[in-house]
Amino acid sequence: MKFYIKSTLTGIFCFTTLYACADNFSDGMALYEQENYPAAAAAFKKAADKGKADAQFNLGLMYLNAEGVAQDYKQAMSLFEQAAVQGNVRAQVNLARMYAKGKGVEPNYDKAVPWFKKAADAGYADAQYSLGVLYVTGNGAPRDYRKAFDLLLQAAEQYNASAQYQLGLMYFKGKGVPVNLVEAMKWFILAGDYDDAVSYRRYSASTMSKAQVAEAKALADEWIAS
Repeated sequence: MKFYIKSTLTGIFCFTTLYACADNFSDGMALYEQENYPAAAAAFKKAADKGKADAQFNLGLMYLNAEGVAQDYKQAMSLFEQAAVQGNVRAQVNLARMYAKGKGVEPNYDKAVPWFKKAADAGYADAQYSLGVLYVTGNGAPRDYRKAFDLLLQAAEQYNASAQYQLGLMYFKGKGVPVNLVEAMKWFILAGDYDDAVSYRRYSASTMSKAQVAEAKALADEWIAS
């Protein structure tokens, strides 16, 4: 379970870019893109003080990453929570991850899991992945491979590479599903360069026949095409 900074753009910790919000929010986005972080933070604060969830989320992110403001985990958590209660799924996941990782607070999976679940129920892939991992590890929730599989599959079908890799591991190790090296290889292929996916592809290929590897590649191509 990883925290992602803004520079990754594809991670959970990336800025909301809804320009339909108040002018202060739009000003904040423009200033941020100009890398005028202190002024961007000030603009976001004005919008956040008016209750704009996207501004609360972005300002929380700046406190988390020390961009234009001093790093302050508690302030980040407070802002994420304000946005989360308004249904901002990215804020819900960030808040859950801060509880899970102990950023600004003692680690508390009992508080993390409900926020992950809210975002997962809304169909947010990063939340489905994170909650699925908790069901695999048994942290904050009883170990339940079936629930884990279902959540990871939902995220994987949204092209979440983390979830695709974890599905590959479940098939590779026989966690909640029968061992199936072809299916495992398919998901490792789909996960691309994510973490250890490359290593597992190599190792799996060394234990499989050429026909099995070819079948896995064909299944991956079919999944992409569909």
